Amino acid sequence: MSNQQEALRILRRAGEMRDNDLNLGECALALAALEKQGSKIESYRQHLASLVQQAKAAGPAKKLDDQLNILRRILVVQNKYQGDTNHTEDARATNLMDVIDRRQGSPVALGLIYLHVAAEMGWAMTGLDLSGHFLLRLSAQDGQVVIDPFRAGQTCQIEDAGASFLDDEDDFLDDAPEERELLDLSSELLRPLSHRDILLRLQHAVKRRQLSQDHVELAISTLQGMILFAPRQQDLWRELGYLQAERGHLRAAITALEVVRDLVVDPQPLQQADVMLRELRWRLN
Repeated sequence: MSNQQEALRILRRAGEMRDNDLNLGECALALAALEKQGSKIESYRQHLASLVQQAKAAGPAKKLDDQLNILRRILVVQNKYQGDTNHTEDARATNLMDVIDRRQGSPVALGLIYLHVAAEMGWAMTGLDLSGHFLLRLSAQDGQVVIDPFRAGQTCQIEDAGASFLDDEDDFLDDAPEERELLDLSSELLRPLSHRDILLRLQHAVKRRQLSQDHVELAISTLQGMILFAPRQQDLWRELGYLQAERGHLRAAITALEVVRDLVVDPQPLQQADVMLRELRWRLN
């Protein structure tokens, strides 16, 4: 089986799984392999396994501070993972293979590594959306804390929600990582993300960058990869249909929008899809 075939197999299987059964590290490596043809998944899989072994070698950790300290020591101190300050422009910041090679990445890509290690250790960690910013919540028997994987696993505090939620996701974290009490962990602003949500967030960043650079064919390929592990996301099929139509791939656009018709329940998007389908069929004939 070729590397590309293995990546496609992993993502197709993920599309059939329950969300909680998804292996985030494995799926992210498969997505990276589709983007970097010729790269071998196995060596990167071994690196993720090595991170887990390093964490296990630190001994059992049931308390929150112990788990957090192990994550920081393994990922930041020993393996030098850090945020890529150019992540909005550099495609390597969202490709997990490149992130592992460079030890730098976007908040979501780095968060995936934290989540993978925590899951393998049996620790309770969840991805969070905080007004557009990606964070992690680590929970243990003695409490919970929100941390930022982009800032070396520092803990976060929010003093004034109205003033803190800025467009730049790097601008709202404090300089005192151990002062946790000001963060309301039950806040409705902290939206838990499913495994698919996290992978989709990673790939949406890839797609946006490709579209901003007018690489529409690459964006189409990225959407097709997203659909493999999230086949019932109608928004993905709709965007795929529009992009295929834009590139003149009429049959492919019709196929994508017909899937939208099967998935959609809201009458308005259904009407929009029908209008687009009629136009595409007319153009095809």
